[in-house]
Amino acid sequence: MTGLTGLLRASLAGALLLCAIPSLAAPLCPADHIDEQVRVASMPDGDTLRLSDGRRVRLIGINTPEVAHDGRPAEPLAEEAHALLQRLVREADGRLGLRLGEEPRDHYGRLLAHVYLPDGESIEARLLAEGLATRVAIPPNLWDQACLARVENTARAAGRGLWALPPYRTPIDSRRLPADAQGYMLLQGRVERVGGSRHAQWINLEGGVALRVDHDLLPWFEGLDIQRLQGKRVEVRGWLTRPGDKEPRIRLTHPSMLRILD
Repeated sequence: MTGLTGLLRASLAGALLLCAIPSLAAPLCPADHIDEQVRVASMPDGDTLRLSDGRRVRLIGINTPEVAHDGRPAEPLAEEAHALLQRLVREADGRLGLRLGEEPRDHYGRLLAHVYLPDGESIEARLLAEGLATRVAIPPNLWDQACLARVENTARAAGRGLWALPPYRTPIDSRRLPADAQGYMLLQGRVERVGGSRHAQWINLEGGVALRVDHDLLPWFEGLDIQRLQGKRVEVRGWLTRPGDKEPRIRLTHPSMLRILD
């Protein structure tokens, strides 16, 4: 979301101060089991761990703002998300539990896992609860999505963290997408056209933004009638790309990454 960094930073002056989440009687989104106990060596950003044995872990179910890298400035609240992850790991003496995903590695070779504190609380849920992450759903790693969604909805309703910033509080209109916008974002717009191609279903929004649902993901969309989205106003979340000279597009991985507004 590099092109939106200036807009996001300008809004920080009026954003709500982050408030501490009160202690809860029960841990947020606890695990049904732990596959492995690990020790953490470092945390490159708000949703990635490096273990003492050199393995890297990408937290399942969330996305945090990008920290500064490759000459690009940090996105708003990236450092706060990173700091919270560091504090949680430090308080746990670097010892965490992993519940591995059904698909255990991504194309970067990172482990994909839900990560838990010694008291059983989900680190992903803590980041969501403080508004320092947003929920993502990428099959087949969908375990505990309902709990993570509830936690995010509470933070969003309270305007915590990212949800106090305009591009999250009111997602960007697809007709007003900045020309250089790319990366993870929330977007809203009206569906102009729904169609198909050899490899995907396409949902075209006003302003020339295309949403792609790959055919191999369609079984996960059985509860959503894509054809009936035409004319509807929707909110979507995902990673916006601009491949070559083609229109900007977001690959939808799960129906929970799309919300019908009217």
